[in-house]
Amino acid sequence: MKPDKELRKKYETDYYDKTDFAANARLLQSIWRTENGFEFEKYGNFLKLDFAKETGANFLTNGIFEIVKFEVKNKYIDGKVIQEPRIWNNLLSSQPLAFNLFGELKINKELATTIFKKLYPERNLKRVTAIEFEYSPGRKNLKYTGDSSAFDVFIEYKTKKDKSGFFGIEVKYAEDLNDEPSTYKNTYKTISSASGIFKMSNINRLKEKPIQQIWRDHLLALSLFVTNNDYEIGEFIYLYPSENLNIKSGIEKYKSTFKESIENYFKPLTIEKLVDTIKNHCSDKWIIDFENRYLKFEKIENASRQQCI
Repeated sequence: MKPDKELRKKYETDYYDKTDFAANARLLQSIWRTENGFEFEKYGNFLKLDFAKETGANFLTNGIFEIVKFEVKNKYIDGKVIQEPRIWNNLLSSQPLAFNLFGELKINKELATTIFKKLYPERNLKRVTAIEFEYSPGRKNLKYTGDSSAFDVFIEYKTKKDKSGFFGIEVKYAEDLNDEPSTYKNTYKTISSASGIFKMSNINRLKEKPIQQIWRDHLLALSLFVTNNDYEIGEFIYLYPSENLNIKSGIEKYKSTFKESIENYFKPLTIEKLVDTIKNHCSDKWIIDFENRYLKFEKIENASRQQCI
């Protein structure tokens, strides 16, 4: 249910959102901003830009802020698409969310190893060796998908048998999957066919929203070890909040294009499950702060009750 209009006005988020989840997520970010005493710019989920760039207020720890500053400074070297100014001042954006959730894991690879061992025991993971943001093996390179697709987060690991593996991760928060599809490329069909995963009679469905973007990112993962030998094994993790119904629906539609009883290397994962797994192995403040900021939607109900008093 979309939050009360008066509450949205109070927190400066009376803005047109396509879904109820997006409206609630926007409001939750403005509540978090207000709790921290940060001023807003135009809408409640935007920090004042100069303040945001100077302080890193959009990020949960100084370590994460330092990672972001490094990535922004060096983004042109690797052609990374890190969007300014939204990386600094847009509290709702899924890009800063990705840094807030994986930045400390990049710093603490021992913790990252523990978390991904727990989540994917079948991969016999020995150690996480690297975590990158906005990673692509080669944008527009026909060796891969030939487009500009990239992973929001890319985790490399070694197995107990010293094989090279990876998790390519797409991070979603308030998105609705209704963006217009990108231009179709013949490489998509080539990789899809080579993987043996898809019912190829569904190829036209895969070209359309809401599943084309999921497909393209999944194909990028498959291209790394199915049509190329960059890695011996890989997984495409689609990370999303459990209450985002548009994402859940898109995932189910996408899964319906797979052949049955075949390993598809597609791993939908809720942010809630990932956060709970981290909390089970880490008591650091940053993960509590992450949950409070992005997942505690009951704060909206509490704010509504306060307004009625």
